[in-house]
Amino acid sequence: MHFRFIRAEQTLELRAKVLKPFLQPHECVVPGDDDPNGFHLGASLELDGPLIGIASFMMERHPALFLEHQNHARLRGMASDPTVRRRGVGRGLVLRGLQELGPRGADLLWFNARANAFAFYESLGFLYASEMFDLPQIGPHKVMYKALSRR
Repeated sequence: MHFRFIRAEQTLELRAKVLKPFLQPHECVVPGDDDPNGFHLGASLELDGPLIGIASFMMERHPALFLEHQNHARLRGMASDPTVRRRGVGRGLVLRGLQELGPRGADLLWFNARANAFAFYESLGFLYASEMFDLPQIGPHKVMYKALSRR
């Protein structure tokens, strides 16, 4: 499996296909996609091959939680193609993202996790920071996080 930095627009097709099938790809742009301090990762089976997984990492403080941490990063738009689930695509993207966030000064990674992904994120050491809440058209979520060691 190969992981590489990609442009924000390269994430849109999988975001629409996997995360928001009720939207067209061009409607899946999220705030922070163009932030020069953030980055987008893609996974492929072959070097420079078609993307089978994507994840976006943005330097974004949570508006209400984690006040003891100064430099929050947020994971958004994490998706793997359904044909390659349970093959380590998501795990690889998260681990590669965590490796990159430390040197960039992030001390915490947070995100809104879908209920069907709770066990996946728990297996990577993420903890819960909220009760369940519902995002319209998407479903139940909880805020999850992981404190990062400084390098």
